[in-house]
Amino acid sequence: MSEKNIKEELIKRANELGITETGFCIHEGKCAVCCLFPYYFEDSEKANISMYARCIDYHILVKEKLCALLSPFTEDFEIRVDVGPIDNIDVAFRAGLGVIGKNRLLINKNLGSYFFIGYALTNLEIEPDLPIEGSCLSCNKCINACTGGALSANGFDVTKCVSHISQKKGELSDKEIKLLKKSNLIWGCDTCQDVCLMNRAPLYAMAEFTENRIPYLKKEDIENLSNKEFTKKYGNYAFSWRGKAVLLRNMEL
Repeated sequence: MSEKNIKEELIKRANELGITETGFCIHEGKCAVCCLFPYYFEDSEKANISMYARCIDYHILVKEKLCALLSPFTEDFEIRVDVGPIDNIDVAFRAGLGVIGKNRLLINKNLGSYFFIGYALTNLEIEPDLPIEGSCLSCNKCINACTGGALSANGFDVTKCVSHISQKKGELSDKEIKLLKKSNLIWGCDTCQDVCLMNRAPLYAMAEFTENRIPYLKKEDIENLSNKEFTKKYGNYAFSWRGKAVLLRNMEL
């Protein structure tokens, strides 16, 4: 099968799996097959958990989808999910899947920025895609709206990021407590995405991300659970990876 045919068949297979955005680039000397997994879903009830963490842990689904995508074409592939934001975004950008916003997120023309990134290093020989020329709208809405002032024209200060603060272990400083209380969230933050004008197109979530959602957690939901019980009940959600202690701390601020 030619490079062109393999590429076309991979994209066709991805579409069958509900993956609408697939790109290709060379990464670490291998062909990287990169896909986007949208998760935007408006919950009708009040929420205190960032949107990305209200559904099944994306690590699980992305690995399953990429395995199902690549298995018919090759047995030699290494799946990577959440290796690190810089690595993931760099691969997706070079695979032609979007532009980089001032909030340091990748923005896709069809999905906005509400998606997870997963890719696989393969032994396939496929012509790489080209990065998209251009940038975001440069409206600065994300910079101006950032709760902690983590975004600026000069870069990103992770120590001021509410999402980062909400996931830290141990005691928080008075300033961190103030920022977390201001956000009204106990896990994560969506502000820079909520205000982004490039997130105004019709957005959606993959079907799997619309099921068994947990938008809101109360103290009584978890305080009497043992660590084992907590993991059994919530282990398939991204907000659980730090354990219940961090969540309880954030609830009690």
